[in-house]
Amino acid sequence: MSKLSVSLTLNSLLLMALPLIGACSYAGQIAQSSIEDITSHYGSDSFTLVATAPANFGLTAKSQYSPLVGQDCKTYSTGLGGEVTRRHQKTDQIDVKDIEQTARFDIPLSYRIAGCKMELTRVDMAIDGRYGTSSLDIGGDVGGISVIGQTAIGNSAPSLAENPEFRGLCTWMFQLSVARIEKNGISKILSCSAANSDWGVSSDYFERRKPGGSIQRSSINGKSVKFIFRLSKDEEPSMNHRWIQTKKGWKPCEGSATSNRCQTPPTFKKFKMNGRECTVYPSCTE
Repeated sequence: MSKLSVSLTLNSLLLMALPLIGACSYAGQIAQSSIEDITSHYGSDSFTLVATAPANFGLTAKSQYSPLVGQDCKTYSTGLGGEVTRRHQKTDQIDVKDIEQTARFDIPLSYRIAGCKMELTRVDMAIDGRYGTSSLDIGGDVGGISVIGQTAIGNSAPSLAENPEFRGLCTWMFQLSVARIEKNGISKILSCSAANSDWGVSSDYFERRKPGGSIQRSSINGKSVKFIFRLSKDEEPSMNHRWIQTKKGWKPCEGSATSNRCQTPPTFKKFKMNGRECTVYPSCTE
C-alpha cells in the first residue's frame, strides 16, 4: 500500500472518529450535569420572604448565591470554552393580576453543588406592570436586599427588627413619547423609591433611593422579611421643567429652538392621548 493510500485511510478514520469523540464529550457533560443536579441541595437555614405587589403588577424575586470565601468552585463552561466560577439563582414570582397580592417564599441561606458551598448574598426584587392596552404601555423598576455577614458591616451596625420590613412606593412618571409609532403621545416610566413608615418619600427626586436595604445572615434564620410595593395615586413628569401644573392639570411646554425646557413666560403645545388631541394631562381638555 502506498504512503498516499495509508494517509488517506488514516484521515478517513480520524474524520469518522471526530463525531464520536464530540458525542462522547457531550454525553459526558450531560452525565456530569445530571449527577450535579441530583447531588445539589439547599441548606436547612432559611427565612420567609413575604412579598406584596399592587394590583396590575407582577413581582419577581431572584435570590443570588455565591461561593464561600476561600472556595474555588470552578466549573467548565461549554459556551465560554473555559472555567468559570459557579453561581446559582433561585427565582420566585408573583404573576400579574388585577388585585393586590401577597405571597410567601422560602429563601434558603445556603446552596451546595458538587462540593461547592455557596451562601445567599442578595435578593433582587423586580416589579413590572402595565399602564395601558398597548404592547408598549409597560414599565418596571427594581429594589433588593443585601445579605451580609457581621464582618462586612462592623459592630456599629443597627440591630435588626424581629421581622424586617422594606417598603417601595412606585410612581408612574409621564412624558411625551419619542417613539415613531406614538409620536407626541403619552408614555410612562415606573420609578420606585424607598418609603418611610408613613409611606412618604423625599420631594427631591435626587434624594430618593431604591427600595430595600441590608440584613445580617447570622440573625435572619427562621424570621420573616417583608418587601411591600405600593403604587402612588399621583403621577409626576419624568423630567423637571418640561411641564407646568395648573388647576386643570399638567400642560407640556413648547420650549424653544434650542431647549425643551419651559420658557418665561411659558408657551404650551398640544399632544395626543387615546386618539384625541389634548392640551392638559390627564383630563385631556381644560
